[in-house]
Amino acid sequence: MTFQIPDLGAAGSSLGQRPIRAQRIGLMSNAGKLSKITWSEPAKSLAELWNFQSLIRRNDYDINDTSQPGQRDIHESHLKKIADGIRNSDQPYLGTMVVGMAYDSEFVKIEQGAEVLPGVHLVKVTIYEGAPAIYSVDGQHRERALCRVWAEVQDATDGHDLAVRERIEQSAVEMTLVLEGDPDSLSSLFIKMASTKPISPSLIAVMDKTTKPNRLGQHVIQKAKLFNGRVTYLANAAHKNKAAESGRAFEGLYPAAAVRSAASAIAGVGVRDRSPEIREAHLEQIVKNRTVPGSSADETLMVIGDEVVEIMDYAFERIPGWREIAKGELTVGDFRQQYLHSAAAGLHVIANAIAAAKIANLSPLTVVDALTELPWRRDALQTSSTAKKASGLEDRLSPLSHVLFEGTLAKTVWDPRTGKWWASASGATRAGYEAAINTVLHRIAQDHQDLKSIASDETFTELGLMARKRGPGRPRKVTATAPAAK
Repeated sequence: MTFQIPDLGAAGSSLGQRPIRAQRIGLMSNAGKLSKITWSEPAKSLAELWNFQSLIRRNDYDINDTSQPGQRDIHESHLKKIADGIRNSDQPYLGTMVVGMAYDSEFVKIEQGAEVLPGVHLVKVTIYEGAPAIYSVDGQHRERALCRVWAEVQDATDGHDLAVRERIEQSAVEMTLVLEGDPDSLSSLFIKMASTKPISPSLIAVMDKTTKPNRLGQHVIQKAKLFNGRVTYLANAAHKNKAAESGRAFEGLYPAAAVRSAASAIAGVGVRDRSPEIREAHLEQIVKNRTVPGSSADETLMVIGDEVVEIMDYAFERIPGWREIAKGELTVGDFRQQYLHSAAAGLHVIANAIAAAKIANLSPLTVVDALTELPWRRDALQTSSTAKKASGLEDRLSPLSHVLFEGTLAKTVWDPRTGKWWASASGATRAGYEAAINTVLHRIAQDHQDLKSIASDETFTELGLMARKRGPGRPRKVTATAPAAK
């Protein structure tokens, strides 16, 4: 396969009149439909020219700004680790830095030379002033670490700093320029390539658009009122900085990965999401079953997303805690202190109760109304009849327990700061929130006879809380016996 360079035509004749930003000789090849140019860049030049203050841009990913690519936020501990490695290693190998830009023949000239291997050509690329932005795709921590170390040693004349300076001056770093400017494509490339530090599931949830659960989650995050300005996928400080830059408010509540799971659950996946592959397979089937002739799977997915948003907006205005946030009567910080469903596990419980309603052919809005009656507050405690006084707190109140969620969403502990018993979150373990879903569905069925089917075996099976019943299987093996003696 060989790459195709568009005909420069008349535009090429004026290129020489523009100032040159960068000019390199490299090897051009393809990765499927993606064209790329690779060369070795002197490490000193990488620190002084191909950096985030000069040629290359980087941005913390912002789900509200789809006009430019973004990455995870910079982690200082990871940055320091790389910088220490550059300083102290006599082999400061940094791997390949990957950057991307749109190919615009008005500002970028590619001159093709010999084919050195099948599909690999020698080329000269010239980037003129006015060319599209060059974005960092992979290597943001390494680039910044190199710049930091070079700034510290570039004027060194003796000692260890001089040795570091000389090593950098003798080193080069592989650079790959991918000719791609689409923000979604570059963000997806980042997800696939960034292996030097694991990417958080929440950042993958908002950046990667290659899977249906991610796209559904992104749609719900952007459209549902509860999640507007409250979903985390970067470090909290990075979120607040991005919000301040754009004039938006931000109060971190639920991680994006939890919202993605909740959206898939309401769509019909339920708790059948024990791995990303399983979640994807179930959602694929749901979309396939609902796609009608004349519409596409993507259109169906967005219809499902709008349905999830409508239900979540209804719940936001009615469920205790959320309702007070919606009215501006409660901050996210106070909500966390007062309510159990401020944790991701609580969000899973509400989402799967809604999913159970849809499975049982009940009105999700009616079930949301039933959810408003449940004791979600942390201080909804009762005296525990089975509690022992072995806690050493005989002079205090008797140990208490949460009236509904003890051992699932809640774990009641003594708080010496306040001198009170308090229901803390028990952790977002699957066993914990699945048990809480079970409790909630049975409570709704008990309190509302018209919603009784929400706790049926059939509903639990489709939701994923109960294993499907197997058939009769093989007949039991019967041991042959000798005939009785006559």
